[in-house]
Amino acid sequence: MEMRVAAGRWTPLLLLATLLLASNLVSGSHFRYGTMSWRPIDATDTEVGQTILADPILVRHTVAFEFKAAYRRDYEWGKFFREQYRPPNVAGGTQVWKDGGSCYTEDSCSVLGISNPSNYMLFPFIAQGFYVGWEIKLAVGRSYFELNVTGPNANDELSDTRRPCVSPFDTGDKPLCRGGVPSGTQYPTTQIDPTTNCVGSICAGSLVPYEITYPDFVSALTVPCEQVDDAEPDYCSPWSQTYGFFFGDSDTTGIPLSTDVVLEITEMNYEVTNVGNYLLGTASFYHTYQEAGVPKKKKDDFTPWTAYFTGGNRLTYSTDRLINNHQGRFRLELTVNLNYPGEVIGKQGYVPNNSPVMTALPVLPVPYTGRSEISANGVLATFQVSGFDPDIDPEAYKGNKLESNEAVYYFLGSQRKMGMLLANQVPDLKFPSRWFRAEYEEARRDCYLSSCIPVGGVADPFILVGTGANLIPAGVNLTVGQTFTPDPLNAAHNAFATFKYEGTCSECAGGNRTCTQLREEGPSGITIETPLNFTCELYEPWDNNVNLAHQPERLYLDRYSGVVQWETGINPRDVDNATYVTDFWNHRDPGDETKVTYAKRLAAKGTQPSPEQEPLQPGFYNVVFDVRSYSHDPDCHLKVYDAATLGSISPHTGKAFTLPAPGNGGLYTEAQCKAVDDENMIDIAYVSVPLDFLLFLYPPASWCSKSKCRNTQAGITTFRDEGFYGTQNDVNVLSTGSCTICGGGEWNLYDVSAAGLTDKQLNLTDYTVCLQDDDCKYDFDTVAITPAIEADICKRNTPPKWVDQASAGNDDGNTPTPRLADRPTWSTLRVVPSDPTSALASDPFIDGVPIENVYPGLALFLGQRSSEVRFNLTAVDEDDCVEMQILPIGLFRGYTMYNLDTDGVPTASQACSYASSFAGNDGNIGSTCPYNMKLEFIKRIGTTNQFYRTFVWSANNTLPQVQDPRPPNVVVCFIPFDNYQVGIRRCVNIILLSERFLYWIDARAKLTDVFSGTNDAFNTIVEDCNATRIAGSNENRYQNPCHYTPADLTTFYVSPNHTLEFYMTALQDSGNPPIGIYISEGGTMRANGTVGPPEGATFEYLEYDDKSGKTHLRDPAKRRFTWTPKEGQQCKYVLCFIGNNTRELEESIEFTSTFFWTRPFVPIPALLDERCYTIVVADQQLDMQAGSFVDAAAALPSLTSDCGMTFSMWFYPEGTTTMSLATFGYTKPGETDNIVYMLEWDPVTAVVFHDGITVQDLGQYYRLKFSTGQSYIIQTDAEFCVNEWHFLTFTIAPNGNFVLYLDGVETTHYSDDDRDFHVVAVETGSMPVVDGKVEIIGDILNNNPGYTGFLRIGSFDAVQTFNGMIGDVRIYSRVLTAEEIGAKQFVPLTATSEVGLEAYYKFNDGSQADNTLGNPQGNFNKYRAQPPASADPDCNLAGDTFCNNDVRDAPEGPFGSEMKAKGQSVTDLSGNNNHAIGCDDANCRKESTMYFVFGPSPITPPCPQETSPDVVHVDGGTPIAISGIGFARSQWLKCSFSMSDGSIKVIKAVHSDNSTIICANPGSPDLTVSALEVTNGGVNFFTNFQIPIYMMERVVSFPETGGKVTIKDACDMIGTNLFSMGAWVYPLSQSSSALEDVISLIGMTSNDQTGLLSVRYDGVRFVVHEKIGNTETALGESPDAPAHNMGEGSGWHYVMLSGNTDRLVLYMDGESTELTATSISLSTCDLELGTTTTGRKAFFGYVEEMSAFSGFLNACDSYQIMWGN
Repeated sequence: MEMRVAAGRWTPLLLLATLLLASNLVSGSHFRYGTMSWRPIDATDTEVGQTILADPILVRHTVAFEFKAAYRRDYEWGKFFREQYRPPNVAGGTQVWKDGGSCYTEDSCSVLGISNPSNYMLFPFIAQGFYVGWEIKLAVGRSYFELNVTGPNANDELSDTRRPCVSPFDTGDKPLCRGGVPSGTQYPTTQIDPTTNCVGSICAGSLVPYEITYPDFVSALTVPCEQVDDAEPDYCSPWSQTYGFFFGDSDTTGIPLSTDVVLEITEMNYEVTNVGNYLLGTASFYHTYQEAGVPKKKKDDFTPWTAYFTGGNRLTYSTDRLINNHQGRFRLELTVNLNYPGEVIGKQGYVPNNSPVMTALPVLPVPYTGRSEISANGVLATFQVSGFDPDIDPEAYKGNKLESNEAVYYFLGSQRKMGMLLANQVPDLKFPSRWFRAEYEEARRDCYLSSCIPVGGVADPFILVGTGANLIPAGVNLTVGQTFTPDPLNAAHNAFATFKYEGTCSECAGGNRTCTQLREEGPSGITIETPLNFTCELYEPWDNNVNLAHQPERLYLDRYSGVVQWETGINPRDVDNATYVTDFWNHRDPGDETKVTYAKRLAAKGTQPSPEQEPLQPGFYNVVFDVRSYSHDPDCHLKVYDAATLGSISPHTGKAFTLPAPGNGGLYTEAQCKAVDDENMIDIAYVSVPLDFLLFLYPPASWCSKSKCRNTQAGITTFRDEGFYGTQNDVNVLSTGSCTICGGGEWNLYDVSAAGLTDKQLNLTDYTVCLQDDDCKYDFDTVAITPAIEADICKRNTPPKWVDQASAGNDDGNTPTPRLADRPTWSTLRVVPSDPTSALASDPFIDGVPIENVYPGLALFLGQRSSEVRFNLTAVDEDDCVEMQILPIGLFRGYTMYNLDTDGVPTASQACSYASSFAGNDGNIGSTCPYNMKLEFIKRIGTTNQFYRTFVWSANNTLPQVQDPRPPNVVVCFIPFDNYQVGIRRCVNIILLSERFLYWIDARAKLTDVFSGTNDAFNTIVEDCNATRIAGSNENRYQNPCHYTPADLTTFYVSPNHTLEFYMTALQDSGNPPIGIYISEGGTMRANGTVGPPEGATFEYLEYDDKSGKTHLRDPAKRRFTWTPKEGQQCKYVLCFIGNNTRELEESIEFTSTFFWTRPFVPIPALLDERCYTIVVADQQLDMQAGSFVDAAAALPSLTSDCGMTFSMWFYPEGTTTMSLATFGYTKPGETDNIVYMLEWDPVTAVVFHDGITVQDLGQYYRLKFSTGQSYIIQTDAEFCVNEWHFLTFTIAPNGNFVLYLDGVETTHYSDDDRDFHVVAVETGSMPVVDGKVEIIGDILNNNPGYTGFLRIGSFDAVQTFNGMIGDVRIYSRVLTAEEIGAKQFVPLTATSEVGLEAYYKFNDGSQADNTLGNPQGNFNKYRAQPPASADPDCNLAGDTFCNNDVRDAPEGPFGSEMKAKGQSVTDLSGNNNHAIGCDDANCRKESTMYFVFGPSPITPPCPQETSPDVVHVDGGTPIAISGIGFARSQWLKCSFSMSDGSIKVIKAVHSDNSTIICANPGSPDLTVSALEVTNGGVNFFTNFQIPIYMMERVVSFPETGGKVTIKDACDMIGTNLFSMGAWVYPLSQSSSALEDVISLIGMTSNDQTGLLSVRYDGVRFVVHEKIGNTETALGESPDAPAHNMGEGSGWHYVMLSGNTDRLVLYMDGESTELTATSISLSTCDLELGTTTTGRKAFFGYVEEMSAFSGFLNACDSYQIMWGN
């Protein structure tokens, strides 16, 4: 990487050690960090008082606030701003608040001359933990005093500052009354919003400065004047002076409600360093939201309450080195919107909405990190914001997973949320502060005029003299900040425009100049004047992005993960011109599986050049995050948003709101309101909380190599150490020994462009401090380092890392480790270049760097209720010297943790506070966390660089588990810290499990023994439901009014477009809800790796209510599975469901502990249970025997001669006599049936010779006959068979043309040898025509109203009966062409796409519910699994829902007569309601049966699922048995195989039954993986059901026990003096304990000794040995050749050994290795593959393509033979 010195950017500033002249300087010196959150209260919040708790309305409008902040420790507490402090209360009394004159009361106010400096509190070190529990009061006030009303003055004018100003740019000061006008005269508004340059609220986007509650008639456009211009606030308290906590609502008089914040100290950091020296504390308090005394959930329909805390200014620039926002106001701002999702009047227990909760280190040290380091470390300067929302998202809920919490979205805070105002002192530290633009410009102008002088030294008024040739006319002179405005009456001005003169830095070329003096009282009353320098580059013209609060430059935040990347530069002075590595993805919504394609996720790495980037300044940076979650406010999408009235600009961000979708009547959609990731969504859609803390940017520290140098001399002093590193040791920090610091760690604020400064002066790397002994000589003459290299001498600090457990969940003393299932599957990181036109900015790649480099997910620790939790947090630092800390950084859920006990024993002090509203989700209403968490002292592991701290969470082991008050699901987070760099955060999800069994709720009577009397929900179920049986003759009838869980291994049958519904209900009653129920196997795999229901299905949680009206928080848990499968989804699905109370993911469940019939009959295990079901989606057909039929007469009137008609149907004949298929006709009153058309299936006579002697029975064949009432007959040839499906169609045109089709419209060939698999028949003719038109059945009925039509599908009478099945029937009122008939033959119809379709019957109307045995939903059939012989007949808990037969819950499987069709309606799917009806016993033509049955027809998409075998030979001809469902006995039944050349081969299938067929695989020209598909209809293969078939050659398999292939007398063909032998080899063993013989030449030498030349495998590589007699010699080995199960490569390797009298070469995968030439010479030999010889290790693996040559082959020859050439 090229290094180039950046241009001079920062000018030297004099370091001022003590500048405490004015109060706003002091206030700016101590704020470090802050965040807030809120939650609604519940009955456990007794501190709020019984008045509120007794009133449900007040309870629902009261919230508990949690406030966290960090301040400078040794600030003079009690001196300013009404601050007070006190030690913890003692038994029997309350401690008194103290201050040293902070003006909390007039009795103690330094401004009034009453002060007590001895009461200033600096919190000096006394002992670790001494100040924990002390309290600091952060009061409400303005300047030194409280918000109040003063006056009236002599002019009868009041000053009322009890209301904070709404706008940050409102001074609250009335203008001066001029010209003798009376007080209160209205003047136009003058305050300007610099973000819009608008006055008041008169233009869109302005931060409105006024509101109607202001006194004295202050309005948006005018403000009253005052007689004396006192420059003091009159009607509101300005942002620049106000401090305290404000709730956002007002009392009955309109005065905003506020409170003093009492901060309880939880941690004290005594390290006087840039990242230490702070105190950390929390405060909790309550508030009931109201308006004019009436409780209210939000401010108005579209405005939440805005609560905020402000308490002074931030750090300074000159003394504290805060680069951005120095001396700016800080403002922690959040929104409150009180909603109870799912709230129902009269119900209790609904979980209210909570705000997000955030945590961070007060000061996060960040080392400079250049672009080039991305590839090496996976990050730039990267860290992650920690936050969560306690609310459970019901749509994402998966048991007790933290990922089920509602999503949190991260944004950079707006200028308003950062505090908006900066002091803008000119120069820095010169008071007063210049909060507003006009004041800043005036001060800047004054400094220009007084401090910038030309080189000659003569005073220069800094005037731009107009010449007419520049921007102003001649005669016009401007000083800095003045504006020239052309005079329209002056012709000389016509050529000029308005121009403001800002000056340039050219006049300050002589260097920085003193602008003013800072005066302070020194010792003995001497006044000391300190010059304050003016640097013109630092005081440029007003810029809203500089002079108002702003985020650090080049800081990028991913809104979904909270991952922050900061492009800092390489170091403080060098330009970064490296390229980016484009392996990152930004703002990827993990809940949206469509945004990132699979191809992009696998995109290759790339680099993207970018413009050179100058470094950021070192020092502190203030960063503020705006963290949001869904508000659940229904008004967002239920009430009209009128942007014209309510505004289109957010007052919080200043950006335009996202407006309602067009055409929705001004209503937002619910999807819009849930889109919290939309930064510009209206405020009511989300709840927002702040996170405000400091980053400290510094050059990476380096130190001398401990292995090369003595490290005895102090090096560079940094912010952490005095020239040495590795020396600090106390109970929280351990070190390894001293290293001399040789660079980095801090920046000394020198001008980078100043001449003569050394690297050491600049505090960059200085190698000379390392060169002090013989190993590291320093040559002073040549200034060279010899013999060591710089990188070995001065080593850069690296961050510490966690030492993970060897496997997740295996407690081996190391840090709990995230399981692979918990790790995000791709990175959410991205580098954003400064150049917005860069290709990287628009289309980054992803997946180049694993996200675990930044945030590897949650580690899971499963503990036991009423038992101690204990685990180690082990970290390592690979540097030569180490100072290690392991720090807690907070808990996401249930607790707020800052300072854990470190003395090894729990103390009486409570280091955590449990938020009881979260307990509602966990089932511990009223928990108060009486047991401490603690971190034991840090320990070192031997003399290594590994350290650990033990985390302990104590418990009362005498309590029953249900009474353990600890929350059962918490997350604790930690970081390793080496005092310079912070390692990756590690969060551990602690789940406390219960030993109580989890049961599925079903019909087992003995469940009552477990839960009755103890569980209200279960008692309700038992009392309200009776699921054993229903009174009646059939004891097997089943109902499910209780939503019981079906028995394990139940099978459900459902037809397309019908609904399957069942419930999964589980109960544990362990006090550890919620129970999770989800699909564990067999569902649809989502992009995020979880399992969901099949496509189109839903799986939703429902709630149980007990008799008190309280909704249980998911114990018992109930989830409803609902699926209406569509056409094309016919298949068999096996779904397994898990019920558990752990955070286990589906893919990590240990299924060996669950209950299956194939295992011994054991009790259901605790904590986890699984049930598996089979769902068969299958078509139904109509099975009729003897005299049954279905009458479809309703469709006949539409069939007229206007357009003709078409009739089609699938049928499966089973009889051997003449059978009627469909009969059209009518009945006259009082007469018998009249036939108009009849279709018959007619057998033919046997085939005979001409002499009349039958010589051979060729089988029974059939033909299709069509006749009319006048006996007009058309028939097909007799070429068709029974017991297979046929398709008939006939059409009648208006002109009498008649066409009869059977089995299609043309002969179709499919096989390679051109044989027909079936024949078709097409017959044509004419119908009788009268008056130019044929009379069709509809004409007859329409012309004769008294006639009753019939269309009997099936039997016509007692003689013409039909035996078999009927499939799809289609009736059209038009003539279909042959092409249309062919196209529709094998395709289910979509009625809305069909023209003239009058009736469409699929016969999917059968259901058990239509019989005496069934399910109340009526849309599916349920079959119970066959219970084992050991099943308890009394339904014991150890069994399942298998009980005595008299109460069994379903039949054991489908049977032919279960779904009757007699008298049943048959649905017309055309949409015309021409429903058909099955005949009943009274009108069927003879005693008969008719049922709906499950079975396929040729239009059913088959679903192949398994093949045997699935590996076949490429030569073809192997019979493949294919199992699945939906295989029709169809003459079109075929298999297709995809070939490697892209072609498809189609093979006729042999039908065994509806679940098994056989196809022979075709030959393939080469090895391939073929996609096998099946069709019932010949041409329509369903690609959503494919099975891979592997067409391969055969190989020799050598077992581990030994095997051998011998080629006898090989030396007759080849010899050891000139030979080559090779093969493809696939080792399976990794063992290196012995060498495995692969290829060997073995025989006798010329002197009759045994000789062996062998290629062997040692588990890693191939080696060659020779053996003569008993002497064995190794001749060499190949490069690494990993075995298959080592996870590298395919496992196949090509090995060839080639030799002559001079050379021996081993070729492996194309690479050659020269070996020692063999000395063996065999006269006779065999060639062996493998071995069975005792004492030699058998080869374990595969061998193929063995070849041997009687010649020496070179590398090229070997390569060609390897690939078959």
